[in-house]
Amino acid sequence: MSYEIAQPLFFALSVPAEVEAIAGQVQDEVRRSIGAPRLSALEDLHVTLAYLGRLDFSIVPVLLGLAEETAARHDRFSLRTAGLGGFPRPGGARILWLGVDPQPALDALVADLWGTLKAGRIGFDGKPFHPHLTLARFREPVAIERVAFTPPEPQLFAVREFGLFQSLQGPAGTRYRLVGSVPLG
Repeated sequence: MSYEIAQPLFFALSVPAEVEAIAGQVQDEVRRSIGAPRLSALEDLHVTLAYLGRLDFSIVPVLLGLAEETAARHDRFSLRTAGLGGFPRPGGARILWLGVDPQPALDALVADLWGTLKAGRIGFDGKPFHPHLTLARFREPVAIERVAFTPPEPQLFAVREFGLFQSLQGPAGTRYRLVGSVPLG
């Protein structure tokens, strides 16, 4: 498998098919309600843990080593999807997301990963952590409360590993490729 040099890299949690199915139902309802936003590919849904930006691909072994160190310190845990929301704000959203309930084990994993990256002198986007799955992007801001959709039932899912992903820009939009994954605990 070939990888492009200096494409954006990030650490994230993948989600199982059950969560993809819920996300797909919401996307279908949003599409029927307001037209054709740019929808995230269901197989690309993820919860970003740390966005690293454009890095030379030669650093991947170092990144995976740091990830392994971090993962070894954390046990597996479960997460549950939560309600829908929008960035930058629900009343004028350009991004529709499916939230993830707060979970101390997830917060501890993210804090540890960020600390490990800092200690390894690896830069990353340190914006406040807000776990979510991006479902759609809108060209013009949309008031989420005006979009017709049935709120999805919360879905519990297991977190057993996390991965390093590469963003690939293409004519059909951005896609994500798993570079490597590390098991928890």
